[in-house]
Amino acid sequence: MSAARARPSANFLGMRCALIASILLASAVAHADDQAKPKKKLHWEEGRMRFTIPEYIATSILGPLAITEYFVVAEQSTPHWTGGILFDDAVRDGLRLRDPTALKASWAFADATGTMLVLMVTALDSLTIPLVRGSPDVAWQLLTMDAEAFTLTSLVAVTAYDTIGRARPAYADCANNTGNVPSIACYGSLNASFPSGHIAEAFNSAGLSCAHHLFQHVYGNRAADVFGCARDLGLATTEAFLRMMGDRHYFSDVFVGSLIGFGIGFGVPSLLHYMKWKHKVVAVPMAGPNQAGISFGGAF
Repeated sequence: MSAARARPSANFLGMRCALIASILLASAVAHADDQAKPKKKLHWEEGRMRFTIPEYIATSILGPLAITEYFVVAEQSTPHWTGGILFDDAVRDGLRLRDPTALKASWAFADATGTMLVLMVTALDSLTIPLVRGSPDVAWQLLTMDAEAFTLTSLVAVTAYDTIGRARPAYADCANNTGNVPSIACYGSLNASFPSGHIAEAFNSAGLSCAHHLFQHVYGNRAADVFGCARDLGLATTEAFLRMMGDRHYFSDVFVGSLIGFGIGFGVPSLLHYMKWKHKVVAVPMAGPNQAGISFGGAF
């Protein structure tokens, strides 16, 4: 059993390494057009916060840090947490594939689904569609928001699974050589299961898609934009099932990964850019007989 970290397929790995850099490069090309042109049908609404200087600085620093963490920081050599919780084992028994060929196929389909999802959200919806609709300004805003969200999701997910060190579902069978799992399931990393980084990334993509379609109306048609959001949620969910069918993650791994990814992908651009804040968010100290702390408030 190898302790080396399992790597995604070549296509997915290349995309992951170059994602933030390629997004920023493509957005720079989009931004090069003259922003003084009269507004087209697709435009950035007045009153919405544009990508700010602190965000540019943070993303420029944290993006390379996220990539470095993925490749340099070692995962736990031995698991800190083994076994399923709640109904993890029941879901695993019902979904996992036992044939080696079927397992390999599920891994390949999962990687392909994740790659296609990220490319559709970034290259198609955030770059190509806004440019076709005549708004490089919107393309710039969407792409920089994408880079920010992918950076944050990667940092959270990779830090969590490297620190927590949960064993993958096949760990006990592999360690005890029970023969209950195909031998191919025992190669690569077995201690980076929680949360699922792939699913965090997939639902980060879906969250960005829903934010861009429901608030920015990328397609310019309500039904089409709702479809775009639903399409990408469906693809992310499909990948989640494929990861469980491939016996790489428990249900709790993909569930928490989806919460992290969608929470950042939908929440960060919605709160920082799509909501029209009338006043800046302020921190207000609280004190009382049974409580003490700080509350945050604002109007939008």
